Amino acid sequence: MIRLLQIEDLKQAADIAALAYPGMLIQSDEKKKEFIERLATEQKEDNGIEFFGCFDEQGELLGIFRVNDFECNINGKFQRIFGIGMVAVHLLHKKEKVAFQLLSYFHNYARQENVALVSLYPFNPSFYRKMGYGYGPLRYEFKFKPGEMIADGNKSKVKFLTPSDEDAIVSLYNEYAQNNHGMLKRTWKEKEYIKTRKTYYVGVEEENCLVGALAFTLDPVKDSHFLHQHMIIHEWIWSNPSAYKQLASWVSSQQDQVDRVIFRTNDQSFVYSLFNPLNDSNHVIPSVYHEVATTGSGIMYRITNIESFVNGTNFNGLGRPQENTQVLLEIEDSFITEQHGLYKLSYSREQWEIQKVEKTHEQVDITIGIHDLSSWWMGSVTLESLYNYGEAKVHQLDPKMLDEWFKPRNGPICFTAF
Repeated sequence: MIRLLQIEDLKQAADIAALAYPGMLIQSDEKKKEFIERLATEQKEDNGIEFFGCFDEQGELLGIFRVNDFECNINGKFQRIFGIGMVAVHLLHKKEKVAFQLLSYFHNYARQENVALVSLYPFNPSFYRKMGYGYGPLRYEFKFKPGEMIADGNKSKVKFLTPSDEDAIVSLYNEYAQNNHGMLKRTWKEKEYIKTRKTYYVGVEEENCLVGALAFTLDPVKDSHFLHQHMIIHEWIWSNPSAYKQLASWVSSQQDQVDRVIFRTNDQSFVYSLFNPLNDSNHVIPSVYHEVATTGSGIMYRITNIESFVNGTNFNGLGRPQENTQVLLEIEDSFITEQHGLYKLSYSREQWEIQKVEKTHEQVDITIGIHDLSSWWMGSVTLESLYNYGEAKVHQLDPKMLDEWFKPRNGPICFTAF
């Protein structure tokens, strides 16, 4: 049985989490008590967070997960999506399909709530890919000398921000989210981080309005002396180029105190804002490509209701066919089996409509797995690339033309950890 966790369940939940995620450092009684208090607070607040557990017939907790209720920018329009996190299974009940039950319940819950898209950060990408999750954007970790930033802005207006600036930071962040596909609106937990000063914030104002903000910490360099430190940029948002330039100049001015700046971003074009983007690896990729960033695959997406996704997004802001058009898709989904099958996408009067159909003698235009469909329709990959690698089959139609109709022009970006 799967249900919402109650206060009396949180001790068991903490025990499972402590063993599943030893890096959380909640093994001691004191830390576990703090963790239980955190779960209790998050469960009772009106914050879009819910904790669920899977119980056996004797009431023993076998596994847990957290549902995050988000608003996500999809092609310029905010849509409700779910994110699943803290998926953990009791150490004595591995290989008993507990994770399968947890994910099945999560997907059904999303469908009941008419949530067409879900997301997660995987402990193992291949495990979730088998459950229909497609890869999201790559993240690049740059590690550069502060003086290598192109610093031609005026840093004199940069100032420290405080928790009293929370509303201004949130407003700027949500404005940034409105302009960037894939971004999530500011969450309750992120607002709590501002209140509790989890990081330092600096910002820039124009006409008494916050137009740029940067969250950072200063971390000692491992195995070095106390004067040796890196700057970790956790978040960098701006509403105009001038605000970016001012903050970049401020970062550059820290070169007397900071050895390297570590900045993680989904935007590979950040390299063009640096005089010298090389990191400290001294690694050269043949023939002569100097390492400038390390790259990771993180957030993954899954469409849980194909019809709702099409009806909710209508592929806003993308290219349109010049005449009434039909596209026949064969979608493979072995986890949400009711989604497996044929779909007819029809375009007429500026509107895309989709209908699931029974077997047909018509030629299928696209055959694709739900994992790759999710990545494609979220803009993480082109259909042309999937076709060229043999991961999608396309007949009669031009993959480039289909990308113009269905793939967001820019890939998704996401700052939110969950």
